[in-house]
Amino acid sequence: MKYIINESDLIYNIEAVKAEMGEECKIIGVLKGNGYGFGRDYMAKLLLENGIDTFAVTEIEDAEELLSGILKGKDMLMLRSTAIPDEAARIADIGAIATIGSFEAAKVYDAYCHSKGIVGRAHIKIDTGMGRYGFLPRETDDIIKVYQSCSNISFEGIYTHFAAAFTDNNRTKEQLALFNKTVAQIMNMGIDVGLMHAANSSAAFNVPESRLRAVRIGSAFTGRILGENAEKLKRVGYMSVKVVDITNLPAGHKIGYNGTYTTNKETKVAILPIGHTDGWGMAPVYDSFSLKDSTRKSLSNIKKQVKGNKNSVEINSQKYFTVGQIGLSHTAVDVTGSEIKAGDEAKLDFSPLYVNPLIKREYIKG
Repeated sequence: MKYIINESDLIYNIEAVKAEMGEECKIIGVLKGNGYGFGRDYMAKLLLENGIDTFAVTEIEDAEELLSGILKGKDMLMLRSTAIPDEAARIADIGAIATIGSFEAAKVYDAYCHSKGIVGRAHIKIDTGMGRYGFLPRETDDIIKVYQSCSNISFEGIYTHFAAAFTDNNRTKEQLALFNKTVAQIMNMGIDVGLMHAANSSAAFNVPESRLRAVRIGSAFTGRILGENAEKLKRVGYMSVKVVDITNLPAGHKIGYNGTYTTNKETKVAILPIGHTDGWGMAPVYDSFSLKDSTRKSLSNIKKQVKGNKNSVEINSQKYFTVGQIGLSHTAVDVTGSEIKAGDEAKLDFSPLYVNPLIKREYIKG
């Protein structure tokens, strides 16, 4: 079993992102989630080789390892605010760019930098509707106080994060308007906010006005975004497994846990050694942009899992469907009428974000 990644298609997507964003818009390469499932170190190196020189992660361990190796000397933004003294210290010590999303986080970071006689780097985070990290727009007074009182922090940027850029353009535009309004109030106090950024991959492609001065790109490199502009990218990555056995079942035979699927005729079944532990069957593959259609697809996927059927796989260039519930490490596929045999390759298309990190990634060219 291995997850196949076409490097040529990845490079194509990197160039497509650069062309779409334009020369004046900085691209921040996001490496969270093991480089969006493609391998953190591999993606860091590939992005660096193809003109991306600013990066972002969520975990401090990732920042520490990357900045001491592949990305030494490069800008690294931490994508979560923290008020834990030890974490603030580690961020400052490696020269990463902290996210400051609360007054408490600012005090902790500033205090550590003061104790070391250094000036820490940071971006302010505004919560415009995600409900996680960030100052609320109504907390403008606190934000201004942070700028004015934290003399050991160099504030180099300000940003927000969209909650539904992959499904709802209108909500994205509302969040963008709120962000711009909040930033304007800060700037009216004579404060230089630095680099403004808001757009993730979906917003960057589908709401161009959200690009501002920089965009944070992760999933667009994999070609797995929703929207009208998704066709500008190549979909990258698939799981390759071998058919391990063939069984022929009579009509009326139940398949899989809970017996949720019953054959209605003599059925030829191929067994694949892949299941939930590998990431297969854990997430739907959307092909629609609207919130209504995406919600419908999500509910449909849940029903499929309960009934145990209709996830598609490709074997010998033909599409077949799973039958019975996908198990922890096995999947049954209806291949009735085919010449499929043990040892044939099956290709499964699902998001690299769900692929077990222990599964080998194989990088091919062309």
